[in-house]
Amino acid sequence: MVHNTKQTPAQTLPKISSRSNPEGVQSVERAFDLLEVFPRFGPEIGLTAIASQAGVNKATAYRLLSTLERRGYIERTPDGRKYRLGVRLFELGAYYQSQIDVRRMTLPYLTSMVEQTGEAAFLCVREGDEALCIERVEAAHEVNIFALRVGGRQPLHCGAAPRALLSGMSEAELRDYAERTGLPALTSATLTSLEALLQDVALTRRQGYVISMEDVTLGIAAIGAPLRDHSGKVVAAISLSGLVRRFEPARIAELSHLVCLNAQQISRQLGFREEL
Repeated sequence: MVHNTKQTPAQTLPKISSRSNPEGVQSVERAFDLLEVFPRFGPEIGLTAIASQAGVNKATAYRLLSTLERRGYIERTPDGRKYRLGVRLFELGAYYQSQIDVRRMTLPYLTSMVEQTGEAAFLCVREGDEALCIERVEAAHEVNIFALRVGGRQPLHCGAAPRALLSGMSEAELRDYAERTGLPALTSATLTSLEALLQDVALTRRQGYVISMEDVTLGIAAIGAPLRDHSGKVVAAISLSGLVRRFEPARIAELSHLVCLNAQQISRQLGFREEL
């Protein structure tokens, strides 16, 4: 299909008022304006057409495109005369798609675990220094006792699924994480030292799961395990959570086995194969 790059009033993006936006925010919004030109008028567009469609002058468009190009969000065509979307956007899109796939694939397992145990189930992925909850299946009798909601975040060193995500990080990454965040405490049971963090991750790797006892919310316990993809990379984590009084030693062993079993089955669907 041939795309018409001629500017019309209906196609031109609204200009941003500098009176209502700080300069930094204005630049970010204009950068997004430039990116959003491509799905409608791309795939390859010249500087003049990009500036026209985004409603900015050529000098501003060139400056923003140069920044986006350095970061991999935009690239030049081989002849250098036009721009097209860069590989970084593909990587982000692939990451988003992987979250959707993991969520869809994991949901039946979470639902089954909840039905078998009466505890709530969670699915989290790592985003920077936090665990992002992308799925939660409630236990029928405990709807509002958990702090973590879908779309909610927790520090990686707090809670079962977040701490399971830590098992996919190298020692250098763990040290950097501890230094960067300072390992703030949510309760008196939260891991707050690098030594405790490293020991916890080592234990998670040995046994395949992590036990959280009131390190996020008093009265709440959880058991989590990592999910791995075809490359062996930890891409997500699942957990079962409930009242701490129900997590006595015998039941912890039972729930740990169930969480690990489901994590292994999901990981196999993601392409992971354990070494023999």
